[in-house]
Amino acid sequence: MPLLLALLLVVLPAHGSECPSANNANLTSQILSCKQHLETLEPNGAQAFDAHLELVSLYRRAGDIKLSNQILDELMAWKLTTLQRFQVLRQSGINRYRQRNYIQALESFHEAQTLAAKLQQNELLGKSANDLANAYQALGDLDTALTLFLESYQIAKATNNQQRQAITLNNLGNVSRDINQLDDAILSFRQAHALHQQAGDQVKANHTLLSIAEVFYKKRDYNKAIEIIEDLLQPLTQSGAYTQLSRAYLLLAEIAIAQNHIAQAQQQLASFKRTRQLIQHGKVDQRALLIEAKLKQLEGDNLTAQTILKQGLEAHNQQNSQLTELFYIALLQSQLQTHAYKEAVETAQRYNDMLKTSRVQSENLYQFRLQSANVLAAPKHQTETSILSHVLVGFIAFVVGVLVTYSFARYTARTGTNGLHGGHMSIDEQAARQLMVEVMTLTLTLWEQGSGKTRVELAEESKVWKVNIDDGRLRVRTLERYLNIKTLPKKPRIRNIVTTAQYVLTQCQDANFDTAPLCEKVAQLEQILACSNAT
Repeated sequence: MPLLLALLLVVLPAHGSECPSANNANLTSQILSCKQHLETLEPNGAQAFDAHLELVSLYRRAGDIKLSNQILDELMAWKLTTLQRFQVLRQSGINRYRQRNYIQALESFHEAQTLAAKLQQNELLGKSANDLANAYQALGDLDTALTLFLESYQIAKATNNQQRQAITLNNLGNVSRDINQLDDAILSFRQAHALHQQAGDQVKANHTLLSIAEVFYKKRDYNKAIEIIEDLLQPLTQSGAYTQLSRAYLLLAEIAIAQNHIAQAQQQLASFKRTRQLIQHGKVDQRALLIEAKLKQLEGDNLTAQTILKQGLEAHNQQNSQLTELFYIALLQSQLQTHAYKEAVETAQRYNDMLKTSRVQSENLYQFRLQSANVLAAPKHQTETSILSHVLVGFIAFVVGVLVTYSFARYTARTGTNGLHGGHMSIDEQAARQLMVEVMTLTLTLWEQGSGKTRVELAEESKVWKVNIDDGRLRVRTLERYLNIKTLPKKPRIRNIVTTAQYVLTQCQDANFDTAPLCEKVAQLEQILACSNAT
């Protein structure tokens, strides 16, 4: 579930509607009706307060955050009860979140959390934990977000609030997917799906099934992902759920591209576009642009792919930094394939500028933690700035270094000079880290597909990785950190990676799986390990 949608599921005020109901599609009429209704109420009374809060929500839905904030500023001048102050602070945090002022949103949410603790109301504490988790997730602090979502889920269970349990489980699934804890993501999504079905909410149940399919796609279990999606196509079509149907076709196109099935990808992308036309809004689907560009690259049409990617970057306007990164990486790859080295350097520089902004945001989060005594402590393995930002900046340095090296090599080839010894260490280190992630990813894929067992069973049987119990679930957090360049430790244990790969290669000898790429990469890692031992 997208981050903004996840938050919007919980932003409705916790009070009864004081404004007359109107056509949901006509926000202007609703706002006008609410303002007229306010004139009939006692100024500064409880009903007027509730009506003002509803007007705040209506203005936000209409996209007018400025007017929404003006009403909140007026309400803060009232003589408010603790509960009313909690509501105002929470709505203020939501507005700041919608404006992508995440640090300011955290300030509001933490103040609201303090008031919720004073009121000792579990429902309010659960909302606060969920709000804070969304803000930390937006800032890239996924460990803290996961902790807070778990807290919100425990509160929802304690109060037997099944709707909030389902919402929070969806959020847990999203975070687990993003940090590559894919088995946990599937478990959370399946639990959420069961709750949605119990509540008779088939729309949300179908949405969650698509999320499960996405995780299986990420696990490279393409057949399972396709099976789930194809079972959904007919009911989604019959119910007119075109938004979900378009999402299903887009995921099928993405799977086809991953399998190099060009004709199928073209067909699914065409189905996506036809379905998208049935949705009454003019928003551009950025993810669809990225997938279409990947298809063009697969077809060998890199120039068209670059045009689409540039269009996506221009229209993106920093709506989702992770998606922006994928656009930049795809554009760099395409430009390198067409030998457009000058343009690739410019793209890398723009990418680096974006990462600088992300780094500043991480530093602001760190300063916020220092200044706020009631802030949830950062995990010990995180440093003052996000590890993610350092890794990505390193990636940019690697790309630019490769381009400069290539350009210099061309120059020396023409002039007959030799040189260029500086800078190899940083490039070699980045390449080695990427190799470690690739070996672990290929190893886990071979294990899961060859043995049919989970990563937890791999940790237990290989006796290389520690297994923990967290919230009643078996977890292998250390192993999972090696599956993504963003979470790879600063000082990775190369021997553990090699030992794990060798164990899996031995156990899965009879699997129908091409082990040559993995064996080659393991041999490269063994050379790195031998060199490090020699020094």
